[in-house]
Amino acid sequence: MLQWLLAIVAALAVGGAATWFAHGPLRRRHDTDAGIAALSAMSWRAFIHLVLEALDRRGYHRLVDRETPAGDDDYTLVRDGGHWLLSAKHGSSFVLGRPAVAALSEAMRLAGAAGGLLVTQGRIDGEARSAAHRQPIELLDGATLWPELRPLLPATVLDPITEASGRRARERSLAGWLLALIVGVAVFALLPTPDVASRSGPADTRPPAAGPTAAGAPVDGASGDTATAGPVADPDAATLERQRRELAAAITTLPMVATTLWTTASTLEVILADTREDPVAKICPLVERYPALAASRIQLTPPPGSDRPVRFRQCRSY
Repeated sequence: MLQWLLAIVAALAVGGAATWFAHGPLRRRHDTDAGIAALSAMSWRAFIHLVLEALDRRGYHRLVDRETPAGDDDYTLVRDGGHWLLSAKHGSSFVLGRPAVAALSEAMRLAGAAGGLLVTQGRIDGEARSAAHRQPIELLDGATLWPELRPLLPATVLDPITEASGRRARERSLAGWLLALIVGVAVFALLPTPDVASRSGPADTRPPAAGPTAAGAPVDGASGDTATAGPVADPDAATLERQRRELAAAITTLPMVATTLWTTASTLEVILADTREDPVAKICPLVERYPALAASRIQLTPPPGSDRPVRFRQCRSY
């Protein structure tokens, strides 16, 4: 039962983590990459109109209406009575560094602007961010620009992006659950069964139940003769305990047996060393030598690591 519980917990943990990661960070990353590609595929005019609309929602209003096909000119915006310069670079291949920030800063100084915005679908590197840190310049590159423009895109552009990212997330989630299944099976296979685990320590090598008779000792002497001389109706407790010890020692001498143990008054557990040969045919003649024990249950336990089940046999019925 513990094996099943741990295997299920391991599978659920791996599958749950994979699903969260696929539908969370990975899906957002795929959505952003696809969105940036869609923005880059737009014309300059469509792109700058989206940027101006997004900034308008933030309180920046366009003051100067200038448009050029190349989009190299800066745009003047106004917010709270102050002028702001917008410098936009169209294309995901741009990597803007310190010179782009310096150029915008100089343009702001000449225009007497209160601040500036540097926008691109590409990337703004660390040097540019350091240069803009102490200036009233806001930087918007692909990863930060996409959330601003995403709500403004028409359904014809946004729906394919959403569908593609959702499909990719489902595929990754399915792959994660397949991995979770493998992990669960591995955990189940590697953990020992409770039966084997309980006997895998020093208890495996204990001598049979406190008996003075060692494995391999003769069992056909006086005590054995008494046991086989005829049916014993009701042997006393001391005689019955002696016969149990003798029977356990005799069975331990068999080559396919590792050790024996009386788990209850009527159940003898035989822990096997080898499962290639059925031991019942050799165990029952030894059991039947003791009429008072002949109806005892024989529990055949496979060796550790074996996939054989535990079996129960009875040499004679009550």
